[in-house]
Amino acid sequence: MPLKIHRALPILLAVSLFGVNTAAADEVDAALAAAERAVMAAEAAEPRGDAARALEQARGQWSAALATRRKSDRLRLAEAAAANADLAHAKARLDTARQAVESAAARNADLRRRLLVNGER
Repeated sequence: MPLKIHRALPILLAVSLFGVNTAAADEVDAALAAAERAVMAAEAAEPRGDAARALEQARGQWSAALATRRKSDRLRLAEAAAANADLAHAKARLDTARQAVESAAARNADLRRRLLVNGER
């Protein structure tokens, strides 16, 4: 009986190691895909200023993640790229919202001025 267990142990070990390596590869692939989606979403927001710099950093990290061979480095760089791309996207949306608020405030100020001029007649 112990002989059968002794023979099966290397097989079980190999199967479990294959499962760990496959899970790590899947995690890296998922992180790279998430980084790519985040970069594309940030690009679509047309960032300027600080947001554009964060997007450039994300692109560099994503490219580095694709070029490196170590799984741990690929994962770390992909996650950093996704985070910086999300930051760029958020900053771009914030800039767009600020511009909309400033535009609305300018329209309101113009309307107030017109009302005051017309009210004095």
